[in-house]
Amino acid sequence: MIEYIKEYGITNKDYEYIIGNVEQDILDLMVTTENNVREILNYYNTIGLTESIALIIINRPDLIIIDLETLEGLVAKIDKKTFVNLVKNAIDDLIILGI
Repeated sequence: MIEYIKEYGITNKDYEYIIGNVEQDILDLMVTTENNVREILNYYNTIGLTESIALIIINRPDLIIIDLETLEGLVAKIDKKTFVNLVKNAIDDLIILGI
């Protein structure tokens, strides 16, 4: 299914939680758009997000199935460091900043 996400820092425990708690239509999109999702996950890894990717998939799946250019533009609005910090500590606050 979407086991490829484990290559980007998702633990087995988080994977099981994602499978059991993320809406099926999001999981299906992650299957059908695997190449795009891989690009996004790789981007997150390059800016310092690994295990926190599970938080994004669970709380903001829209930020997993987005295209890379759009995501880079959104992150550039607030600075990569700030984005990483918010994902790790206050992911809901991304909405306040327009992400």
